[in-house]
Amino acid sequence: MDASLDGELWTHAQALVERCVTAASRDEFLDDTLDHLVEVLGADRGLILLADETGATCAVNARGRGRALPARDREELSRTLVRQVQATGRPLFWEPAGDPAEPGDVPRSVISLGIVAALAAPLHRVALAPGARGEPGVVYVDYRDPRATVTPRHLELVCLAARLISIVLERRQAVEVARADLRAALAPGDTAPPPSLDDLLRPRSMDAVRREVELCLHSELPILMLGESGTGKTLLARAIAEASGRAPIVRAMLGQADDLNTITSELFGHEQGSYSGALQRRVGLVEYADGGTLILDEILNLPSHAQQLLLDFTQFGTYRPLGWPKPEPKRSRARLIAATNGDLDAAMRDQRFRRDLYYRLSAITISLPPLRDRRADIPAMAEGVLRRIDPARALGLTVEARRLLAADDWPWPGNLRQLEAALHRARLRALAIDRDATIIDAAHFAARDLGGDPGRDPSPPPHDLGAAWRDLQAQQAELTARQDALIELALARHGGVVARAASELGVARTSLVGRLQARGKDR
Repeated sequence: MDASLDGELWTHAQALVERCVTAASRDEFLDDTLDHLVEVLGADRGLILLADETGATCAVNARGRGRALPARDREELSRTLVRQVQATGRPLFWEPAGDPAEPGDVPRSVISLGIVAALAAPLHRVALAPGARGEPGVVYVDYRDPRATVTPRHLELVCLAARLISIVLERRQAVEVARADLRAALAPGDTAPPPSLDDLLRPRSMDAVRREVELCLHSELPILMLGESGTGKTLLARAIAEASGRAPIVRAMLGQADDLNTITSELFGHEQGSYSGALQRRVGLVEYADGGTLILDEILNLPSHAQQLLLDFTQFGTYRPLGWPKPEPKRSRARLIAATNGDLDAAMRDQRFRRDLYYRLSAITISLPPLRDRRADIPAMAEGVLRRIDPARALGLTVEARRLLAADDWPWPGNLRQLEAALHRARLRALAIDRDATIIDAAHFAARDLGGDPGRDPSPPPHDLGAAWRDLQAQQAELTARQDALIELALARHGGVVARAASELGVARTSLVGRLQARGKDR
């Protein structure tokens, strides 16, 4: 090989390394690398092959002169040469002058496909798909033009590309495994139990919602949740799923992606090698939710092409993961609960949302009222939130705090989400003043927490601080006495069994024991 060609290949090798450094984080990196390799080597095709869960080797990336190879062309390679590289773990340079493995014995696939030369190098260790049986991946390049000049030095560039690709695949597959584990762990639902359906529907302002919910508990029809952001659509959807026994409960946020492959894969999954970068099989959310409930958050943000896919599923209950090879589709019995805070009527008028999909999803429609229309229920709802966020402390609200939260002054633009955040901050302020605090006063809230003017104090400091302190202590004593009375009633009702009394009160047993010990009544 002359020095000029040797220097040219070295220049291309440096370019290949630079491309890996600058582009490794991009999804199209593997395609770019194959395109560069095919162009530099003057080859006709380049492929990256990995073993799947069954041990079969398939092409996850396949390029030919700057274009993706169709599914049929992906199979036009010498499997004999690929298997030899997998078996020996060593790179291979084959040309008609002599096969390194069996001189004079040309593989049938080489003859039938018109391959005049081929280069292949193993992807050591890191290129295995999770669950594969151990066969290493392979970078494969071949030539179909008899005029092509190929030398062993070309194989060195393929080996360099294989090592660089191995590093990228190692990191990508580690991320994919972590994501898959996380998705599988979260598929049945979040770790923290949501509020029960009874808790959510107890306020009188939810009477109309309660009547709608009663219609859907024993049905499999899709549900459409409407309401402003923060009104509790997802909480209610989860509670309905729990109460109707439709588990697992899987939540999908699909509005942020506009790529058809990404959305299809998220919803319905994909097979290994179904598109460039599909390094392993992925289970879709529809499959995770089979027999349970699939909550589609902010359905109005779903792109039009993804709306068509979802429409087909709502009509027939069938779907096809990307690259699904069988003639019959897969099935899922997932119940759909879609939610949005947007204007669906306007979206349909503007043709941003399919009207036929709307009719499929809105068999039962539930509209949640904003918090500003539920002011009378806010104090009771706030105390329920406090019990959930700090069950051991049994925090209560003063009369002033209850009046403040229900006042007409506050627009509550963030609805229930904003109320919960305001209570979290008020609790922290109360504990900062008194670590043993059991009540929250109006002074513990800030106007910005309630959706008002940040410069306005919702409860200006009293003129007589001593009198205000004595009044607060009296309120605390009154609240403590009421709590003690409830504890005595619960103990009497359950024959003095602390665990049962604690369960009815909704507090931890250890907290109730500590309260009794502090009163000198160790049980």
